[in-house]
Amino acid sequence: MNRRNLLLSGVLGLGLLASSAVPALADTLDTIMQRKKLMVAIDLGNPPHGMMDAAFKPTGSDVETAHLLAQELGVELEIVQVSTPNRVQFLMANKADVVISALSITDERKKVIDFSTAYAELQCVVAAPKAMNISSYADLGGKGGIAVTRGTVNDQELTRGTNGVANVQITRFEDDPTSTTSITSGQLQIYATSLPLLNQLRKDNPKLDLDTKFVMKGFPLGIALRKNEPKLQAKLNEFVKKNLDNGKLVEIYHRYHGVTLVPADLAAKS
Repeated sequence: MNRRNLLLSGVLGLGLLASSAVPALADTLDTIMQRKKLMVAIDLGNPPHGMMDAAFKPTGSDVETAHLLAQELGVELEIVQVSTPNRVQFLMANKADVVISALSITDERKKVIDFSTAYAELQCVVAAPKAMNISSYADLGGKGGIAVTRGTVNDQELTRGTNGVANVQITRFEDDPTSTTSITSGQLQIYATSLPLLNQLRKDNPKLDLDTKFVMKGFPLGIALRKNEPKLQAKLNEFVKKNLDNGKLVEIYHRYHGVTLVPADLAAKS
């Protein structure tokens, strides 16, 4: 072998050695199937999406959706309890495989994480006592504090909508239970929140004077996953389409929220 071929052989050999020393990056779907367990981040303080029943067992529409996904994958479900503000952080820190927790699909979030196609929809609303004359963002000035959970789409839409409105006082809380308590205790009277959470709040407190004043925006909800996970994303999309078409996801959402999802409408918003 001449000197040129010997050098070339050595370079190729080093290249093969270097490439063999770099472990292949496993897709999260492979990891889930190998461990035989699906780890799903869910906020159990966000009824009726996630909550604890009388026996202190997790329940809610997102909990049932997670069970259905694990069942179809043929693996055990492990619920990773999170709060609304740290759902994405837990996912990015590899503490969960996916997030199924009323997480709205937004352009801002899509810069950091990926989503499945929409499996449900969430309306963000502003609610207040019946006697309060509120029908738009412009009416929120000078009405006192507005409760909202920090970092949610409710917070984002409220902040955007009241930009330029004088005398608006937004009071941000770290999670939904604390925001809700500020309303039920009488600390604040105006609540920017999701319609399902508002409906649950009124169901639990039938004497609470809290009317829906206006809808800020409707958002499709997706199953969140880390970026660059094509196999897992394809499997999640397949799961969503199949179970919207066969009515299982529609039935789950209607049972907890009293809202009938229209699969074609969700597909258009994904």
